[in-house]
Amino acid sequence: MSTPQQRIHEATRRLLDLLSSGDPLSSEAVELRAELGEATAEAGHLEDAFYQVDELLKDAQREHGPDHGTVTRARAAVAAVEEIARRGVEGS
Repeated sequence: MSTPQQRIHEATRRLLDLLSSGDPLSSEAVELRAELGEATAEAGHLEDAFYQVDELLKDAQREHGPDHGTVTRARAAVAAVEEIARRGVEGS
């Protein structure tokens, strides 16, 4: 199992590679952005994580409309970050 920091590094590297030649809102890019937001939350950087997934959701909705699969994935990332934050608060 990789650490949140390793996941952040890997997702960032893959996302940068993808963005150099691809669509920032493709299904693959949305998945990587969601993974990055979730890993950021798991690393304890909740403010950054909330910003990342909120922007992802807004971007996906603007580009694809409310019912597209990428929007569903973005919503799942928001929910995952919220759950990670809740676990952190409950564990304090």
